[in-house]
Amino acid sequence: MPKYLIKGGNVLLFNEEKRASFPKLDILVEGNVISNIGPDLDFKDPALEIIDATDHIVSPGFIDGHRHVFQSQLRTTVGDHIFVDYCAHLLQGRMTFLDADDMYLAQLSGASEAIWCGVTTVMDHSHVIMSRDYATKCIDATLESGVRSIYCVAPFANPQSLNPMVLPDMNVKHPEQIELFKSLSRQTPLGGPKNDGRVTLGLGFDTMNHRPVGEAREILQYAKDNGIHVTCHDVERFNLPSLEFLRKNALPLPPITMSHTCEPDQIRIDFARRNDIGIISTPESELAMSHGYPSAFEFLRSGCRVGLGIDSPAICSGDMFFCMRLALQNQRARENATYHAREKLPKEVKARVDEVLYMATLGGAYAIHRETEIGSLEVGKLADIVLIRTDSPSMVSSVNYGPAMVMHCHPADVNTVIINGEIVKRDGVLLKVDWAKLAEKLKENRQVLEARWADIDWAVTKSELTKLWHLGEVLEN
Repeated sequence: MPKYLIKGGNVLLFNEEKRASFPKLDILVEGNVISNIGPDLDFKDPALEIIDATDHIVSPGFIDGHRHVFQSQLRTTVGDHIFVDYCAHLLQGRMTFLDADDMYLAQLSGASEAIWCGVTTVMDHSHVIMSRDYATKCIDATLESGVRSIYCVAPFANPQSLNPMVLPDMNVKHPEQIELFKSLSRQTPLGGPKNDGRVTLGLGFDTMNHRPVGEAREILQYAKDNGIHVTCHDVERFNLPSLEFLRKNALPLPPITMSHTCEPDQIRIDFARRNDIGIISTPESELAMSHGYPSAFEFLRSGCRVGLGIDSPAICSGDMFFCMRLALQNQRARENATYHAREKLPKEVKARVDEVLYMATLGGAYAIHRETEIGSLEVGKLADIVLIRTDSPSMVSSVNYGPAMVMHCHPADVNTVIINGEIVKRDGVLLKVDWAKLAEKLKENRQVLEARWADIDWAVTKSELTKLWHLGEVLEN
C-alpha cells in the first residue's frame, strides 16, 4: 500500500466549538488511513513519497450529502425552471430517453466532476432502478471514478413514454424495484471485488409516503436491520413530507438523512435532533425551486446533524465552495432583514465562515452518519484529503484561510485529491479517468440524446404533471 507524507501544509482543524484553525502540520498516510499528524515529521522510509504542501491548505475532503450524480449530463436543460419544470423537463422528461449505457457515461462524468471540485464523498440519490442493468452501470461508473459514495438507489416512477406521458403501474413496479434494492444489498462488496470499501449501498426512499404505511415500515426495518443508510427528499410543498411521515407514524429509523427540510418548526427540529436524523441543505436549488429558505443554520444551532449538498449538477454549480458561500450569505441576508424590519443595523454578523466550513466537512459526515470515519483530519480516520493552492490569482495574499476557502476559492484551486489513501487528482489533473477522451464521449452522447427528445412538447409534459400532482390551483404567474 502507498505511503505519503504531506509536509508543511496549513491543516484545517476544528475545536469543540466548531472553530477552525490552520496550523502548519505534516500528515502521514499509510494505506487508506491517516497514521500520524504533527509538526516536522521525519521518517527514513524509501517507500515514502513526500508531498510538498507548502503554499497549500490541507483540508478534509468535502462531503456532499445530497447529489444526483448522473444529472451532470443533463446540465443547462433547466436553467430557468421551477420544480415542476425540473420534473417535466428532466426527472420525468429527458431521463426517459437515457439507456443504461448513457447512464454509465453520465455517472462517470458526475462523479469525476465532484472529485475535480474537491468532493471526496457523495450521498448519491440515484433514480436509476428501472432495471438491474441501469443500477449496475451506475455502480460500475462510481467505482471507476474513485469517489467515496453512499450509492442510494431510489424507487421511481420513470415514464415509459412521453406525449402522452405513460407511467408504469407502481403496484407492480415498486415491489420489483424494492426487490432489486434488496438483492443489491446482498452483494458483498457492492459491485464486486474492485470495490475497496469506498462505495456502499443506500436507499433513496421518496416513495414511502405514497405507499401503505405497513410497506414503508417493513422496508425501513430491513434497512435498519442491515445497517443500510437511507436518504429522503423532505419538501412538504411538493408532497414529500418525509420527516413528518416518519414522526407521525413512529416508523423504524435506520441511519437516515433528509435533504432540504426548509423553514422547519421547533417540533421538526426537536424530532430530528432526538433521533439523530441528518439534515442536508442545498441552498442553490432550494432558493431556485421554491422549496423555501435554506435552513441549515437553524438545525446547526439546535444541535442537529447538518451538512451541505449540491443537489442537481444539471441546475447547480458542482463545487462546495459556491455552496458554502451561498449558504452563508443567504443566512446573513435573512438575519440582516430582521434588523431592517425594525429600522436597525446589526453590530456584527451572526453566521460565521467556520460554521459553513464545518457543515461542508465534519458536519456533513455527521449528517450522513459517517463521522467516525471521515470529515476531519485525525489519526485513525480514512485518508480523504484535499490540497488547495493558496498562490493562485484568487487565493494569493490570503492570511486567514477560513474566509479564503469560503469567499475566494474555486475548484481550479484544488490541486490534489486523495480518497481512501489513493491520489485521484494531482497537479490539477484527474488520474482515474482520461478526461479528454471522456469529454469527447460526453459531447457525442449529448448530441445523440438531443436528437432523441427533439420532438417532445415539454409544455404538454408540464401540463400532465401539473394535473397529476393537483398543482393547478397553487401555481400562478
